[in-house]
Amino acid sequence: MRFFGFEFQVPWNDKRQGLVDALQRRQDSPCLVLNTCQRLEVYGPRIPRDYELYVSRSWDEVEALERLARIAAGLESRVLGELEILGQVREAYKIFHKLYRGDQAQLDRSFQKALALARTARKKSGIDRNLTSIGALAARELLDRIQPGKPVAVVGSGSLASSVARYLSKRGKSTIRIASRCPDNAMNLALKVGGFGFGLDNLSHLFHEVAGVITATAAPHPVVFPHHLHTSVRPLFICDLGVPPDCNQDVQADDDVIYRGLEDIEAQVQTSWAERRLLSESAADLIQKGALRLHRDSRQVRVV
Repeated sequence: MRFFGFEFQVPWNDKRQGLVDALQRRQDSPCLVLNTCQRLEVYGPRIPRDYELYVSRSWDEVEALERLARIAAGLESRVLGELEILGQVREAYKIFHKLYRGDQAQLDRSFQKALALARTARKKSGIDRNLTSIGALAARELLDRIQPGKPVAVVGSGSLASSVARYLSKRGKSTIRIASRCPDNAMNLALKVGGFGFGLDNLSHLFHEVAGVITATAAPHPVVFPHHLHTSVRPLFICDLGVPPDCNQDVQADDDVIYRGLEDIEAQVQTSWAERRLLSESAADLIQKGALRLHRDSRQVRVV
């Protein structure tokens, strides 16, 4: 079975989740769908012809395996070696495995090999050694800045937002309110952390008397505006992890808001850029050689 990777460009955010759901459930074209704040990529033997117009780049065979492993190892991330992306790839694989297990054994093994290759590269290169996740750094700073017990809000329900909510739940004493474009996703995450779920159409209520906010959505435009924050505690701490930012310019410039963007959190990474670049080169070499070896082994098996 041939193995491809496809990068999608989907400018219409209201259609993105519907596109992801449809791709995940196409029985005629089984695939792993990686949907994060920074990318929408699909891996499998093919994609339906009616989705080809969304494809901006593609990778064939060994390049696709190497690409997926590089992403899981954090080599394609803004912070080299960042930890959240490994969890995001694992979650994408779990969804694929749940939907297609038993019917797509060969494809399933390919995804397992890509994840194993990424874990090996992380371990041997040390690229994520002493690296605290972006979500943990953001949540830690929020807890340091607010009065203990004051309500906090998380906007988003993806992997990064989930890691933030889990950290706040384990280490803080605050009530956690979670909002998402999909209210069901917000509710499911809220149940896991003992909080409350909201939709994005109810942000004013979400932010009522909160002392701290962390946003982490995939929206292509701002979702938080000044009128949403009229009844929040002041000064209000906001950590915006969105790419592009989830808060509009007026919120960022508000004198009563302590605003921290993604670049501010990334700057807290302890290891120097130069050292991490060297570690990333070692990880990349391990992945490239490992992908070539796995591809060669799989071709030998097919020939036999």
